[in-house]
Amino acid sequence: MKIELQENEITIVKLGTAYEENGVMMRKVTFAIQGKEFEREIILGPNGTGADFTDPQKFYMMNKEQVDANLILFLSEHHLYNNLDQQS
Repeated sequence: MKIELQENEITIVKLGTAYEENGVMMRKVTFAIQGKEFEREIILGPNGTGADFTDPQKFYMMNKEQVDANLILFLSEHHLYNNLDQQS
């Protein structure tokens, strides 16, 4: 599943298992930008079903705001503006 965000094409590579941490549901998700993988912990929004989505597209659609916010933070922290090679 590909996401276009701040002129970067980001792919969801792998979804980890959902888990609870201090009363908050979280999930480790592996993403890739230009073939380089990185992992982020995503705070999950309530989905009303308790489903642990295995399909990246369904996962993204149910948690779009949380995923986008987390990826924007990652892009800002690593100064990725459509060019991974500029990372210092």
